[in-house]
Amino acid sequence: MDFDFIIVGAGPVGSFLAKSLAEEGCSVGVFDRKREVGEGVICSGIIGKDAYDKFNLPGKAIIRKISSLKVFSPSLIELRYDKEEPFAYIADRKIFDRELVGEASKAGAEIFLESNVFNIEKEKDRVLIKYSKNGGEFQKSARCIIIASGTNFTLHRKIGFSSPENILWGNRVEAIGGDGNGSVEVYILSKPDLSSFGWIIPLSGHTRIGALSAKSSRESLETLIYKSNGRFNVDMDKVEKAPIACGNSKKISGERVIAVGEAAGQVKTTTGGGIYYGLIGASIAKEILLKAAKTDNFSDNTLKEYERIWAERMGDEIRNGIMVRNVASKINSQLVDNVFDFLKKNPSIKEDLESRFSFDYHQDIIKSGIKFFLNKIPKKFFSFNSPVK
Repeated sequence: MDFDFIIVGAGPVGSFLAKSLAEEGCSVGVFDRKREVGEGVICSGIIGKDAYDKFNLPGKAIIRKISSLKVFSPSLIELRYDKEEPFAYIADRKIFDRELVGEASKAGAEIFLESNVFNIEKEKDRVLIKYSKNGGEFQKSARCIIIASGTNFTLHRKIGFSSPENILWGNRVEAIGGDGNGSVEVYILSKPDLSSFGWIIPLSGHTRIGALSAKSSRESLETLIYKSNGRFNVDMDKVEKAPIACGNSKKISGERVIAVGEAAGQVKTTTGGGIYYGLIGASIAKEILLKAAKTDNFSDNTLKEYERIWAERMGDEIRNGIMVRNVASKINSQLVDNVFDFLKKNPSIKEDLESRFSFDYHQDIIKSGIKFFLNKIPKKFFSFNSPVK
C-alpha cells in the first residue's frame, strides 16, 4: 500500500484536505495534471472573511480587502452596501493555491504534478489509480481515493458517480488601469437573463471584469462591458472562460472513494463561489475518513455518512440558491428595477435586509427577500406597464 489516501486534484479543496489528513498522521499523495499549481485559474478571486478566519487561509495571497459594494439593477439603479470592517478579500489565486499545496507538503503530503490520473480500479482491500506522466503510465495504491478534480468528471464516469446537476459559466477579462481603490461593483444583467450577473473589481494597475451565466457564450460579459459605458480598455481576444459545477450530485461517495469540492457540486449556487463550500465539504470528509481509517472500514455505508452530513448541513443552501437562479431566469427585469427603486426610497427597509446578509450563507436573506416581496412592496411595483418614477 503506497498511501492511506490519494487525492486527485491540487486545488484549494484538495490541498486543504491533504494537509488536514497529513496532520493527523495519515500518509497522503496528491496528484494533479498541471505542471504548476494555480496556473490557468479563472475566478473573481473573492473569498469571504469568514472563510479566511474559519479555515486559517493564507493571508499572503490577499491583494485587496472589500468593505464596500455598489450593486446595480438592470437599468443601473444603484444601491450601496458599506461596512466599517472588511467582509471579503480579493485573493491572488496563483499565490493562494500554491500556499495551500505548500502547507500540505510541509504537513507530510507527497505532491505529484504533471500526473494525469485517468483510471481508478477497486480491489478487495485497496484502490489503485493509474496515471500518466512524461509519456509513461504508472500506478499507485491507497486505502481510499478522494476526487477533487473540479469540473473534470472523467473519473466520475469510471466509478459510477454522478456529476453535479448544474453547470454555470464564468467569463473574465483584465482591463489595463486601476488604482486599487473604490467599491467593488456588482451588476444584475438582463442578458442572457436575470440569473446572470457581473462584477468589476478595481485592483492596482488593472481592473478585473467578469460575468457569470448559465450559458457558455460571452453575452453576459459583453452586456457588462456595455453597461460600463466605455470606462475600460478591454481586449476581448483575451477573455478567459471556465465552467463551474454546482448543485446537487446524486452520488458523491462509494466504497473507498469520495468526491469533494466542485467535483461534488459543493459550490454556492447563487454566485458560483466554490472555495468556502468546498472547504466545508472537506472538513466533513476529514472526520468521516479518519473514523474509517481508524476502524479500517471504507465501505459504501461508512462513507455514505459524509454524503448525509453534507446534505443535512448545506442542502437547503444549495436548493435555495438553485430556486433563486431559476426564478431570476424567468422574471421581468423591470421588477428588479422597481425593487431597487423602492429600496432606495425606503432606507430603513434596505437596512433591515442588509442586517440579514451573510457573504457566504444566503438562505436567510433569500427567505427574508421572499417575505419582503410578499408583505412590504406595494402591489403597484409589480406592474410592468411603466417604470417607477
